[in-house]
Amino acid sequence: MTRERNLRRVPSAVLTGLIGLLAVVVAPARAAGQAGVPGEVALAEEEAFRTAVAAVAGAVVRIEPGAAAATVNAGAEAAPSSGPSTGLVIDADGWVVTTAFAVPADVTETVVVFPDGSRGVGRVTGRDETRGIVLLRAAPLPAGIAPAAAWVPRGELAVGQWTIAVGRGWDATAPGVAVGILSALHRSWGRSVQTDAAVSPSNYGGPLIDIRGRVIGVLAPLPADTAGMNAGTELYDSGIGFAVPLEDILRVLPRLQAGETLRPGIIGIGYRSRDAVNATPVVAVCRAGSPAVRAGMRPGDRIVSANGRPVTRVADVRHVVAPLYAGDTVELGLERTVGDRPPQLLTVKVELTATLPPWRRTVLGIVPVRVAGGEGDAPANAADPAGVTVGWVWPDGPAAKAGVRPGDVVVAALAADADAGSEAQRIDAPAVLAGFVGGLEPGRRVVLTVRRDGAPVEVAVETGVVPAEPPTEVPAREGDPAAVRVVRLEAAELPEPVLAVVPDGDPKAPLGVLVWFDQPRGAVDGEAALRVWRAAAARHGVAVLVPSSADPQRWGREDIAAVARGLEALRGKRALDPSRVALAGSGAGGAFAWLAAERLGPGVRGVALVGAVIPRQATIEPAEPGRSRAVLFGGTVPDPAVRDADRQRLATAGYPVGTLPVTDGAGPPAEMLCSWIEALGVL
Repeated sequence: MTRERNLRRVPSAVLTGLIGLLAVVVAPARAAGQAGVPGEVALAEEEAFRTAVAAVAGAVVRIEPGAAAATVNAGAEAAPSSGPSTGLVIDADGWVVTTAFAVPADVTETVVVFPDGSRGVGRVTGRDETRGIVLLRAAPLPAGIAPAAAWVPRGELAVGQWTIAVGRGWDATAPGVAVGILSALHRSWGRSVQTDAAVSPSNYGGPLIDIRGRVIGVLAPLPADTAGMNAGTELYDSGIGFAVPLEDILRVLPRLQAGETLRPGIIGIGYRSRDAVNATPVVAVCRAGSPAVRAGMRPGDRIVSANGRPVTRVADVRHVVAPLYAGDTVELGLERTVGDRPPQLLTVKVELTATLPPWRRTVLGIVPVRVAGGEGDAPANAADPAGVTVGWVWPDGPAAKAGVRPGDVVVAALAADADAGSEAQRIDAPAVLAGFVGGLEPGRRVVLTVRRDGAPVEVAVETGVVPAEPPTEVPAREGDPAAVRVVRLEAAELPEPVLAVVPDGDPKAPLGVLVWFDQPRGAVDGEAALRVWRAAAARHGVAVLVPSSADPQRWGREDIAAVARGLEALRGKRALDPSRVALAGSGAGGAFAWLAAERLGPGVRGVALVGAVIPRQATIEPAEPGRSRAVLFGGTVPDPAVRDADRQRLATAGYPVGTLPVTDGAGPPAEMLCSWIEALGVL
């Protein structure tokens, strides 16, 4: 990054202040009789950077992994098992701050190389898992090593001010320096500030300083999860880097020095909308045994404030909660509607926890009629806005055994063992019923109030775990394969349109969605590739997307973007049911379907892998409300033991794992997959 580029980006008010500061450096030269020329400002600027780095360089240390204390004390050279990184001495008693990137969770000791070349052992004392910070004790400090003396309070930080990233990962004898500006505050959901200075693994753990040499924060690889970057290292050297404010670290320093591990705080709720940023924060589910349940929260509550701050979006709530730790308390203002009464406002105090009981999706075995947008901010039900209409019941499921019938309209639900005086939950959308049931444990008895033939009827149903295997028979509609069109889903920046089989009908009648990834082959031949899907798509009301691969030899990241744009284009043409969206594929396409589902997020409700296993680089996160999907395996694979291991990993994480029955013929199992799409709507 050049100095000229930074000067162009700095606001004029900030630049004026900088020139005033540089005048302090320039004045002595002018007093000595030197002429004031334009190059003099540049030299003074450089001197200011050097002076700032010098103020903190003595506290910046190199962190090398992989050596034991006895080896270091014997004077032997360290043999790091991975690349070195950086740390910052913050106290004369030998306290050193670094990151979990340099000192992973399974490491208890590391090598600290001081600016004078001496080496010591840094013993892990505490960890802040919320911010990825690790506290080491490297005592005694060598003579002449001074901790960082000055730091910048959060309140003094301003976008556009100079920032300097300092590290010793590349060279233990001289610090590495990168210059930029402070480009944003309150990043990483309030846990960091952002700089456009080049930040990379070599300077993680080092200080981000201001032009006066004061420490702003500690550079750390925090994730940019809204962009699908969860490792925290994807953005290195990109002009987007994060630093945990030193003020935040010093606030919890006594706890870290005492040996605590500070973990992220969890409320235990899921939101009605799948939009994790801009949706209204309406609670869809409260996990059984969670802090939310203990505090009295319930599905349908709308969060209107958090710690006294008004909130209107899910992101607003997360900005308040994400910086907190397990054991902290957050005060939430809620708006709750009970029956036909006006909304009431109440306040609850929620003590956050580090962990929640393992979660398995709980269901009643009711499959509602399809709705469009039923998971958004406003309830939607195509059949009856005053309840949830039962389309069909899962064969031999809890609802079927209890006598729930197709056509019943569920209007209220109450756990049979609820406290005396508890009021039934009003059910006005499938998402509300899903949230109510999802917060219960399997085996709980629920009393449903259904409207049947115009009269209210109470039905007692015992909750069960979501079925792993799809039903052998799913109610189908009288679909005419001739009334199915091949549609070209065109969108900006799409070199090749995504082709889809779309049943004709009322544009407001919601469709399920299946995206099928076959072997990569470049552009798709519309009629040849889509003919096999016509009958099944018509019978089950499913739009089937068959994307092309940009590279004829492989599926790639750009193909996921194309599918996302194709889905948006389809939403512009037809109503879609968000509870019935799945990806599937065969061979390399099956493995890619899993990766695409990870990237597209929780809106994907199912993944089917035919003749494929989960890619080794994939991470299986524990299932959570709003982040769970059904998985099917089918076909044959070279090593069945690998698939068996995948099934076990998924089951342990809480995902329902079923099997696609073997079919005759070489084509995709169109009928089974399209009927499975319909079954994904089970509640």
